[in-house]
Order: sequence, then C-alpha cells, then structure tokens
Amino acid sequence: MALNANVSLGAIMNTATSALQSNQTALRVTANNISNLNTEGYHRRQVEFGPRLTADRLTGVTVEQIRRIADDFLARETVDATSAVGKLDVLSSYFSRVQSLVGSLKDGSSLDARVSSAMTALQQLSVDPASIARRNSALSSVTSALSAISSMATSVQALRQDANTQITTNIRSVNGLISQIYGLNKDIKNAVARNDGDSGLVDQRDRAISDLAKFLDIRTFDQGDGRVYVSLMDGTGVISDVSSELRYAGPTSVSTSTSFPSITLQRINPEGGTDIGPASPIESRVSGGEIRGLIDMRDRRLPDLAEQLGAVGSALSEELNAIHNNSSSVPAPASLNGVNTGLSSTDPLNSFGSVSVAVVDAQGALVQKLDIDTSTLSTVGDLITAINGGLAGNASAVLSNGALSISAVNGGQGIALLQDPTIPALRGGRGLSHFFGLNNLVTASSPSSFATGVQSTDAHNFNPGGVADFVLRGANGAILNSFSVAVGGTTVVDMVTNLNAAANGYATFSLDANGNMAMTPSSTYAGARLEVRNDTSTRGATGVSFTQFFGLGTAQRQNQAINVAVRNDILQNSSKMSLAQLKLSGTTVAGDSVLGISDNTGALGLANVANTLHAFQASGGLGTGMLSLNDYVSQVTGLQADLTSSAESERSNRVAVKEEVVARRNATEGVNLDEELSNMMVFQQAYNASARIMTVVQEMFDTLLRAI
Repeated sequence: MALNANVSLGAIMNTATSALQSNQTALRVTANNISNLNTEGYHRRQVEFGPRLTADRLTGVTVEQIRRIADDFLARETVDATSAVGKLDVLSSYFSRVQSLVGSLKDGSSLDARVSSAMTALQQLSVDPASIARRNSALSSVTSALSAISSMATSVQALRQDANTQITTNIRSVNGLISQIYGLNKDIKNAVARNDGDSGLVDQRDRAISDLAKFLDIRTFDQGDGRVYVSLMDGTGVISDVSSELRYAGPTSVSTSTSFPSITLQRINPEGGTDIGPASPIESRVSGGEIRGLIDMRDRRLPDLAEQLGAVGSALSEELNAIHNNSSSVPAPASLNGVNTGLSSTDPLNSFGSVSVAVVDAQGALVQKLDIDTSTLSTVGDLITAINGGLAGNASAVLSNGALSISAVNGGQGIALLQDPTIPALRGGRGLSHFFGLNNLVTASSPSSFATGVQSTDAHNFNPGGVADFVLRGANGAILNSFSVAVGGTTVVDMVTNLNAAANGYATFSLDANGNMAMTPSSTYAGARLEVRNDTSTRGATGVSFTQFFGLGTAQRQNQAINVAVRNDILQNSSKMSLAQLKLSGTTVAGDSVLGISDNTGALGLANVANTLHAFQASGGLGTGMLSLNDYVSQVTGLQADLTSSAESERSNRVAVKEEVVARRNATEGVNLDEELSNMMVFQQAYNASARIMTVVQEMFDTLLRAI
C-alpha cells in the first residue's frame, strides 16, 4: 500500500516537474519576445506544448517546439513591395532633379523661359537693327538660351554619372548581402540538423533578404533543410547550393559617347571561390529594385532628355544659321569661313538652284557679283573654280580640310551671299552658304544637321582600313548586338549594305534624299539605341570619321546641345551680326548700293525663327512632327513634368501598399505587448501551480514517511 502511494506521488512529482520546466521555458521565450519588441525584423516565438508519454502513459507535459511565427505569403509580398518601392524611389528622385534642371521657374531659368526670352529679344531687334543696345540685348538673350541648353545637356551627363556611380555602390552592397545570406543558409542548415528552431539566424537572413530586395526584384524558395534559395524574377539563380556575385567594370566618368559594359551575374563555387560557367548579363532579367531604376535612368530616361535637348540645340542653331547665312553684316566681312563638312573637292556637289556671291565695298556698294546656277556644276571643286573664275581679282575660294572659305582680295571690301528667292541653291535641303557654314551665328562641337547631301551612288571616300565598332542597346539597357563595320566597297550604298549585313536584322540602316542616314531598330527591339564604341575611319584628309559624318550613334545627337554658343567674334562685336540682306536684281550693276545699315531684312528673318516650323525627329517619347521651337520646348518641359508627376504618384501608391503589407505582417509575426504580458501571467500562474503541486507532494511524502 505504501509502495503504491510512493509510486503515485512520484508520478505526480514528475508531472509537476515537467510542467514547471515547460512553463519556465515559456516564460523565457515570452520575456525574449518582450525584450525584442522594437527589434526590426524580429519574429515572435510561440511555445507549443505537448504530452509527455512514457510507455504509452501520460507522465506530464513537454515543450514540443518553439515555433517562429512567419507568414510566407506576406513575406513574399513584402519582398515584392520593397523591390517596387526601391525602383520608384530612384525614378522619383532623379525625375525631381531633372524637373529642377529644365523646368525651374525661379528667375526665369527654365528652358522654356530662356528660349522664349531669346525669341522676344530677336523680335525687338528687328524694330531697330542699327541700335547697338538692341543688338547687345539680343546677343545676350540668345547666348543665355544657348548657355542654358548646353549647361542642361552637360548636367544630364552628370546625372548619368551619378546613376552609374550609385549602380557601382549598390552592386557592392548586393554582393555583401548575397554572401551573408549564403553563409546564414549554411548555419541555419546546421541549426535545423541540431533541432534548434529557436535560432535568431533566420531573422538575420530575412532581414538580409529584405535588404537585397531593395536593390533587385527577387524570389525565394524554402528548402526542407532550412535553407532558402534566391533567384531573380526570371528564375536565374542567385543563391542555391552555390553562391554568386554581380560584376561590373563601369567607367569612372560618363559622357555622351560612353557605352556601358553589361552588369553580369557570375555563379561561384563555394569551395575555392572559382567561377562556374559563363557570366549572365542581368539588364534584361531585372525589373525592380534600385538597380533597375538606376539602369532605366542612365540608359533610357536621361539619354531621352539629352537627345531632346540636342534637338532643341540643333533646331535653334539651324534656324538662326539659316537666316544668318543668307544675310550680311554692314560692312560685309572680308572673308566667310565655313565649317568642316567632311567633303573633298572631288565630291559631287549634288546641288540645284541659284545663289549669288557678291563683293561689296565698306559703304555697301556693289563691286562685283556672280550668279551661280549650281545645277550646272558637278563637283565641289567645280563650285570653287566657278567662284575663282567669275570673281577673279576681287575674291577667291578655297576648300581646306573639308571647310570652304571665300575671301575678298582687296582691302576694305567684303563678301556676302544671297539665295535665289525662287529657286535657291540647296544641298541636303539647306542653302549652300548654310550647308558650308560660311556665316554661322551659332557654333557647336557637333554639326547641327547631318543632312550630308550625299547620294547612295556617290563614292564614300573613306580611307581603307578604318573600322567602326557599334553596340545596339535595348530600351531596358541590355546589349542586344555588338558589331563592327570595316570601310569597304566604293560607294555610299556599299557602306549602307555593310551596315545592314553587320546589324544582322536587329536594325536597318537607310539613306534619305538629303543624305541623312537613319537607323531603325526592328519591331522586336523598338526603342533600341545605337552606340559607337570606337571609330578609326576617316574621310579623305578631313579627319571626319564615318560615324561623325553621318551622325550615327546617340552621342552625335546628344552633342548637338553641348557647347552651343554665339560665334565669338560676333559676341565681342555686335556690329558683325548679319541683320541686312543683299538687294540684288537682274539690273543691279557695280556701284549700286546693295547693303544698308538700316536694312532689317535679316533681322526680320531672325525674329520669325520663333514661329518657323522645324522638322523634329522622334526622340524619347516625343514623336516626329513639324513644330515651332517654342512648341517643341514646351513639349520637352511638359513631358518631364508628366514623368516626374507620374513617378511620384506611382511611388506614393507603392509605398502605401508596402506599408499596408508590412503592417499586416507585423500584426501576424511581430510582438504584441498586451498579448505577451497576458501570456506571461498565464505561464507564471501555471509555473506557481506546478511549484505548489510539488510542495504538496513533498508534504505528502513527509507525512507518509512519518506514518511508516
């Protein structure tokens, strides 16, 4: 009887002891939850009790597991939301900077305001072209507009460099996180093997995954051994049985001609760190995160704006120069010096229509004029011969390194040109003086037009041995195709054929009637851009390369906004502005007055530039069209405002989604202080009850022993 009592009391004691130990563990876990109330990324732990069985008999209670509370669905949604917000944070930030660059209304510094101010000043100049004050005011306003365009274009490249630098920094962070997650995977696998479910390593890994999602859009896959595999959205593995790293050898400085190498993902053998297989470019594989946003800005959005600014610079230069080249200062300049066109004397002139070249004295009286019907001339050399023969003793023309110059022979005399008003002499759709840049008002580091005037059957005249290296980059920043074209064949069409063969269907090259060479990507790769990595070709002795001559590559278009300025000698002396125009007719003879200081014909032409319709090419979301300069500038600034507003609006929506997901996740996985305090009271009471049972059992043992 006493023996049975001892056995029963022992069983009760064991049950109470197990309850005491189990509740002690529960109290420890609850206290740990409370202490981590404000720890970011901490998942609350929950103790799960179960029966302790001995030979199929209930002998107490045990802690079956300490479960980490996690919601897989909300975890995935958090990762997705983090990637989306990361991308839009970048876009919103950069678009805001762009908006400040081109759309600021402070002090009238916006692009729209600068161009409008220049147009207004030119209109005021036409009222009194002889006024030095009005000339200087007009030059100041035009200079301000050109300076703003150039400064904005340069700042866009600075923004691209910022984006590129940030990409490099982010890649270092990504590689650190990948290494951390891979290492935690190994530690967690070992912990799971030891049945250590209370390890904080999983929390650390979740935080690292969340940090990684800020930079890249990723997917995670739980493994049975506690590890997590990580991949990009398209399934490209980042972390599995092997690790990986991003690699990028980007440039330290960025300009319009920079062609960025690919960012690649390289799988790595954990034993020895050797590479496994080839590296994979990721630009087309990533659709979210900061890196996606930075690539979009660097390779698409900012180049879009740079090309639009190039179009503004080109249009303003072209329209002003077109008028200025068909006008003259009073007195006329002693010489007209053109720009390097890349042409040689043997090139076909490819011109029709008539132009007059006049030699005038300091008072504007005609000395001699020469009317040239360019349709009767075969080559550029023929034009020079015609001028030298027709104006012998009074003027001479020469072509040197692609630049045409016409000079008066006698001191005190000058040169002026006038297009036939009915059938003007044109090459490539531009007046002859305009084409050769004989009397430009605006200068630039890149031609304002690439209407070369060559025809497909013309000799290309590029020296043998030259090679141009191209990259076709997709709208997502991925390199679609790299190809090289060597100088070959004899005609322009031969070079076009070589280009199309090398492009291999990714894009098509064509030459229009004005000698413009266009690249059109295939429909599969709409929005792709052509980049020039290197070009060793030269056209004769001009030093002009194949890509420079035809304006191939996005850099050439962007450069049309850089270093645009009023010609320096005009800026220093406003009397050199060409605001008058030759007054010639069939009856004009030597000694007649053909230039007058009060003539405002050229000034009126400059004043009308604001309303002149210009043919703009499609660029960065803006379509092809005939628009006035002011209208196009308004479209550029309006588009940037729309992009900024759209990015900020979408960012706000994504942030709201992320906050909602995080709030729901915290409600499920996080620590609720009231709940934990309530649990602590329950576990304390259960602990006390277990202790009380042990005390009672001890007293019963003592009583039983005294009775024996």
